[in-house]
Amino acid sequence: MKEKLILLGLNELNFDYIKYYSEKGLLPNFKHLFNEFGYSETISEKEYKLLEPWIQWVTVHTGKDYKEHQVFRLGDIVERKDLKQIFEIAEEKGLTVGAVSPFNADNRLKNPKFFVPDPWTQTKASGENFIQEVSKAVSQAVNDNAKESVSKKSIFAILKTLLKVVKPSSYIEYFKLLISLRSKVGIKAVVLDKLLGDTFIQQWKRYEPDFSNLFLNTGAHFQHHYMFNSAAYQGTLKNPEWYCPKKQDPLIDILKEYDRIIGKLLKLNVRLIICTGLHQKPHKHNTFYWRLNNHDDFLQKLEIRGIKKITPRMSRDFLVEFNSIEDAEIAQKALETYDSEINNTKIFTVDNREKSLFVELIYPYDIGDNFTIKGEKEIINFKNDVAFVAIKNGEHDSIGYYIDTYKKVEKTSKPIELKKVFDNIVQSFN
Repeated sequence: MKEKLILLGLNELNFDYIKYYSEKGLLPNFKHLFNEFGYSETISEKEYKLLEPWIQWVTVHTGKDYKEHQVFRLGDIVERKDLKQIFEIAEEKGLTVGAVSPFNADNRLKNPKFFVPDPWTQTKASGENFIQEVSKAVSQAVNDNAKESVSKKSIFAILKTLLKVVKPSSYIEYFKLLISLRSKVGIKAVVLDKLLGDTFIQQWKRYEPDFSNLFLNTGAHFQHHYMFNSAAYQGTLKNPEWYCPKKQDPLIDILKEYDRIIGKLLKLNVRLIICTGLHQKPHKHNTFYWRLNNHDDFLQKLEIRGIKKITPRMSRDFLVEFNSIEDAEIAQKALETYDSEINNTKIFTVDNREKSLFVELIYPYDIGDNFTIKGEKEIINFKNDVAFVAIKNGEHDSIGYYIDTYKKVEKTSKPIELKKVFDNIVQSFN
């Protein structure tokens, strides 16, 4: 390779919003990238159901669109050993590889310098001992986000990681964030992405891998759930004051952190590629997201039998593996019977893959006291079984964005297929 390459995944970010803040002088490193290198639009799937980030990032990692790779669920990549990912391709070329939170990616590397899986994909972490600990801690913190809880073990692992990867001069940045945990929306998520960024940079400086990947998701999360609070949002919808005070703009908080991370990466003298996969457009009405408090307990309450394993996924989704195809079919039929006693709205959707079910809790309205759902069983006070996650503000759009410090893009450049990002990276391996 002529120079070391870092792929920075800033999931689903809206560049129009970033440009709005940049023009106000709030994001100097983004502004530098826009002015010096420009950016391309990427295009992906046409069907809305395929506009999921766990599908799009597999496209980036494999160079195949959905029709070719057929990965529909988050975590499915672990079972798809037939799909060669960009990470092992680099290693086969004799390059060293490192990754922090690569989305829906399986760790198949023989000798990675470091590999921290995303919080939802069941694959191994690799590297120093603290890498194992921080991987588990971030996963626990992210998956219990709806409960706003972090275990003592996870807190200890996070603090240990902070001491190891953060320079003392940066402690004040974390301190300012931590003291605002109770007063500002979404600060825990900002801290976690900041920690992932600092972990990546510390590990990169130690090992200097030829190809490496850092993926960050809090910006996508904030657009999904707090876009209506953004100063860049031009629509008329507003979030309730109890949900996100009108004076707060969580999106700029995380964008400022991403801007700082970009500034640090630009100083490493590497080729930097930034990709968003998708972007988001404003949602047109209020939709509530809910997540089961305890998946095991709830399915026992429904008397679902033959369960082998339950794995929570992002926000409201979870995967249930069964001992047999028959057990999965019985469970699917049972789950699909449940709807709200108030308005007959469905509670779950189920995708059956023989011995496993991918379940989404799709009820989109508020859930109050004495809320009852009915199906094969009657569940009274369903509110006790769920945690409020968020109100949907943003929804997926197939257009994404791409910056490459190897080449300046003219404003008139045509959009590129998302899978071509893979080609551009692999070409640099030769």
